[in-house]
Amino acid sequence: MSKPDLAIFDLDNTILNGDSDYSMINYLVDINLLNEAAKLKNDEFIKDYQQGQLDFNQYTNFALKPYAGKTQNEINEIILPFVKTIIEPMINIFALKLIHDHYDKGHTILLASATNELIVKPIAQRLDIRNVIGTRVKFEDKKCSGEFIPPSALGAGKLKLVENWMQAHQYDSFSGVTFYSDSINDLPLMEAVEFPKAVNPDIKLESISNKRGWEVIYLPII
Repeated sequence: MSKPDLAIFDLDNTILNGDSDYSMINYLVDINLLNEAAKLKNDEFIKDYQQGQLDFNQYTNFALKPYAGKTQNEINEIILPFVKTIIEPMINIFALKLIHDHYDKGHTILLASATNELIVKPIAQRLDIRNVIGTRVKFEDKKCSGEFIPPSALGAGKLKLVENWMQAHQYDSFSGVTFYSDSINDLPLMEAVEFPKAVNPDIKLESISNKRGWEVIYLPII
């Protein structure tokens, strides 16, 4: 019996109208867990990301620092209200339709985001997506270390983590696999799948998609 076709979705600026990691830092400032200087640093990092020049190690250490020393339950007490109040309004209903169209065809859905799994997993639960990849976070003695477990789920790292997931779930090739993303940072995975689809792409990904004949989807943002 053949495996169901696989549809992979990026999260930030693909399913969401915005970036969850960026929004999380600003939220932490708003609830006084980070100071105002963190917003300025956050703006610098997001510009680097948009240009495909992000130092992911440096950024992830910055993004995970607020959780260092906290248990998973303590982290959830911070993140679950964030998902409800900030992420919920960012969900693009037209992206949800793309997801449900795949479900209606019996396809398997995989959410693959560079954002750390502390944030991605609760969002995936809200989206009713069981299969999820995010940048993995290291815990020691049941407390967050503030460090991530390589590889990150960005660029070639996302491709590697997806390959690992596929192998574990008996997908032996990218034949029939669809991937939706907005970002040039996801180029390695876009190049690997049979059906790359650029969703509201950044300028670099839009240019490459047009040159290579990849489908470009412009979802309304409301």
